[in-house]
Amino acid sequence: MVGGRCKSCLVMVLVLTLSTSAVIFPSPNARETETSFWFEKMRQEINDALERPKNTGRAKNVLFFLGDGMGITVSTVGRIFKGQKKGVSGEEGHLVWERFPNVGLIKTYNLDRQVPDSAGTGTAYLTGVKANKGTVGVSGDVHYKDCDASLLPENRLDSILKWAQDAGMDTGLVTTTQVTHATPAALYAKSADRYWQCDTKMIQENVTQCKDIARQLVEDEPARNLKVIMGGGRQELGATPLQEVKLECPRTDGRNLVEEWAADKEARGATHAYVTNTQQLLDLNPNTTDYLMGLFGERHTPYVVDRDPAPAGTPRLKEMVQTALRILKKSSQGFFLLVEGGMIDRSLHDTHARRAVEEVVELDETMQAALDMVDLEDTLVLVTADHSHTLTMAGYPPRGNDILGIVYNDQVTDGLPFTTLMFANGQGYNYTWDGHKVVRPNLTGVDTGHKDYESLAAVPMVEGEETHGGEDVAVYAAGPMSHLFHRSHEQTYVAHVMAYAACIGPYKDNCHRPLDNLPQDVYESVDSGDTYSDDHSHPEVPEEDDINMTHPISEDTGTKLEEVTAEMEEEEDDEMNTATVEAADTQAYPHPKELKSKRSGGVSIITNSYLIVLSLLLLGSQAHVINGCVVL
Repeated sequence: MVGGRCKSCLVMVLVLTLSTSAVIFPSPNARETETSFWFEKMRQEINDALERPKNTGRAKNVLFFLGDGMGITVSTVGRIFKGQKKGVSGEEGHLVWERFPNVGLIKTYNLDRQVPDSAGTGTAYLTGVKANKGTVGVSGDVHYKDCDASLLPENRLDSILKWAQDAGMDTGLVTTTQVTHATPAALYAKSADRYWQCDTKMIQENVTQCKDIARQLVEDEPARNLKVIMGGGRQELGATPLQEVKLECPRTDGRNLVEEWAADKEARGATHAYVTNTQQLLDLNPNTTDYLMGLFGERHTPYVVDRDPAPAGTPRLKEMVQTALRILKKSSQGFFLLVEGGMIDRSLHDTHARRAVEEVVELDETMQAALDMVDLEDTLVLVTADHSHTLTMAGYPPRGNDILGIVYNDQVTDGLPFTTLMFANGQGYNYTWDGHKVVRPNLTGVDTGHKDYESLAAVPMVEGEETHGGEDVAVYAAGPMSHLFHRSHEQTYVAHVMAYAACIGPYKDNCHRPLDNLPQDVYESVDSGDTYSDDHSHPEVPEEDDINMTHPISEDTGTKLEEVTAEMEEEEDDEMNTATVEAADTQAYPHPKELKSKRSGGVSIITNSYLIVLSLLLLGSQAHVINGCVVL
């Protein structure tokens, strides 16, 4: 029977539609048509959920991954593409962060825009304050291009970078865009215009009283204290050019800010290195390097699909992050590292779907490499997006259809195929009028998976200007205090959770951890051994007798349940007795809901523990609660 299914899978791989690019990839799960497969798998999911612990300790380190433009549709497409690169259908797989124990939704609007840009969103999740479109590091009282307002002290915001450095943590940023681009700029700069990356733009607009973003990176705190800076942007910093590219933001003042950066480190007596290619990065000794600047592009770094893999070429994002972590992990006070997959966004603006999904997979592989280097008992790891895009995933392709391929649908009035992936607007608009009706291109035989293929768009836009999308994005979290992401949140909440978890910034004097004795938050990367293994074997699951969903509660079990619940309520009452004293010590930024309703927080904890205990009791296990922990 199994052999027959495998033979069917082989046939599926060979089936082609009229488009030569539309391969049907097989499912890796031979048993998925069986009811028992899904019941076993879902029992395991329930077990995982019931056993999910909370890590309420302090985060020594914060590792923050940002997929620029990586909305939920983009993530879904990236997940499928990841699987199809390995020869299977992909829908059943996952990106690394999709296995994190805690997930929430983030509202992305800017103060003045329903659909946001990366500057206003970056300010929100890095400073904890909502801002206007196009502005970085300044409050909502500063509108786009209002230089004078951005200079007022009350309008200038500190970010998680400043908070971390004030706490003695080492800090770094790694991006695939310019190091002066919107996301990294929101980490350190204060500017009324995200595009004031070099002095030339500001001279042209007669706003020379403000400082360009590149100078802020090199001259001002907290940026000048960054231990690691990697990305693109040689042009904006006035560095010696290594390639011929269009001059979009050259320096008029003739300054080489890379040399000035190096001179500053020299004056501090610190070791430092400036690298521009893969070989130089890999040859670097992190143990003897205090400060590192790596600029791997005149403007942005190359797309993954265009990257030169030679030693003199551009390093992978994974290699940049591994080096950054080796440098930052030397700090006994911990670290903060921002990692941005910025070219996801750039490729989507160009409606290049293949480039976008390749960038998502690159970020996924980088995340796995980073997880291999940190300890989730003391490291908070977050993955989110700043906003979405107008990418859509249309119906109804067969399961395993090439995610970059075409679809035939008999409800289409012109009888032509279309791609699964299309955009609501963008440069891929391609419609004509034949005098009687609208005509679109016939994609039969077209390589829609080519890196330069422009996906069809409904509304024409200037080249490279497909817009962002305004729906919520996901945030995935693991490590200390990651359970604070639990519902739909404002984007500003991200900065506050990072600060609260690490006891820094506005929460530096409020490091109350009422449940330090709970089990640590354990994350095990399950990189699809069940999904992508060579033999496509099914993962081990509990036998049905081990998880009996209809097991009756005996009299003894019912008595035991009452005893366990009583123990937990007694502990909650003890915690309540100390609430008054703890409240007196609490500063202006209390633990979420701690002072408002101490008991409501306790009930939440008891409810989660109760579910675990109930599950164990149903299985006939003996359980006790000691200091809030379930002990077998």
